[in-house]
Amino acid sequence: MFDPDSFGEVLAAALDAGDVACFQLALDQDDDAAWLRACEMLVPIVQARDVAFLLRDHAHLVGQTGADGMHTEERVADLRQHLPDDAILGAGCSGLRHEAMVAGEDGADYVAFGPWSAHVSQTLTWWQETMEPPCVAYGNIDLAAVPLAAAAGADFVMADDAIWNHPDGPAAGVAAAIAAIANASPH
Repeated sequence: MFDPDSFGEVLAAALDAGDVACFQLALDQDDDAAWLRACEMLVPIVQARDVAFLLRDHAHLVGQTGADGMHTEERVADLRQHLPDDAILGAGCSGLRHEAMVAGEDGADYVAFGPWSAHVSQTLTWWQETMEPPCVAYGNIDLAAVPLAAAAGADFVMADDAIWNHPDGPAAGVAAAIAAIANASPH
């Protein structure tokens, strides 16, 4: 089970390891009390570093927790009305162009494409060339895929696997991912 007390130190070290834009909390529990407790501990750590704190789904908790917004795989139009006016709303769109266009039209602040594949790489490049909302590469992003996603046109790379499973710890994972992005060739 997730323990926000012990995770707080690990998270702080990871966020201090480089320029991180966003942290997304995704718990396996559906219990609101667990989400509220985790947010009580983690939101201040994240926001003190000028990093956006997003919840994975749970629109009804965004305002209560002080989170900056949420990421969802659901229809964006159905969720915007349940969020504070200034909340970030990100939409996971797999690799589907039409789904991403609908999410953008419905008010998504960003669209995310994944899991990582050659098809997603092509979709990121297409999105950058034709659309305005920022795009994110996510899902199965290891350190080898980080520069490929950045080079394909991702504005942001959600490298959670590369970070949280890094053999030298999450802080080393953040540093390695940021170095990989810095060395990426533009699309």
